[in-house]
Amino acid sequence: MEPDTNKKATRGRPVCELKQAEQRTKLILAAKQLLNTKSYSQITIRDIASEASINSAMIKYYFGSKENLFVELIQTIADEQFSQFEGLTEQSQPVYQFILRFGEILQTHPGIVHLLSEEVLNKTTPLAQAFMASFPARVSKFLPLLIQKETGSEDHKKAKLAAFQLITLVVSPYILKTLRQQAWQIDDSEIQGEAWAKDLYQHFIYGLKESDINEVGS
Repeated sequence: MEPDTNKKATRGRPVCELKQAEQRTKLILAAKQLLNTKSYSQITIRDIASEASINSAMIKYYFGSKENLFVELIQTIADEQFSQFEGLTEQSQPVYQFILRFGEILQTHPGIVHLLSEEVLNKTTPLAQAFMASFPARVSKFLPLLIQKETGSEDHKKAKLAAFQLITLVVSPYILKTLRQQAWQIDDSEIQGEAWAKDLYQHFIYGLKESDINEVGS
């Protein structure tokens, strides 16, 4: 009877596809959990394996590296969260809904903010590129269209610049957390929820009206 070479080739590795999928998911969730409390550079492969209760060798087996694991984490979060923006053009106030929902993503996924401020800005690593493709690039495609729909503007270039200004207003309080809290004494509760979203929305939308803009400097 010939030996089963397939079993030898996979010794130490889960053979069942369901088991493999389960372990991949556990590792991704462990990385997400750790990123909520630690910076990317502080997280080690051992940390992730320990959090997931899985052999650290499985990270290399499934993902190849810690960076690739976090790339997949970014893509997973983006795919889960951006589905809620589908159909916003049918809402009566799509820009307000965007501000509210994107703010909720930042509140419930602090790890995303950590990655953006520490590993993405001014960097060109595969991790930074994956983040750009998964979040800012996606927003840049649909947010100008929401602005055009709500304001009635036909100028796509103007809408694109306005969209960039808006996403900066939404994200910057989280990126500048230390400055916001220490210099301005603005805590997290003041930049969350419907009250904050409505205030930001009103300042932004009314600032885009041609009649108001033409009065500036006159």
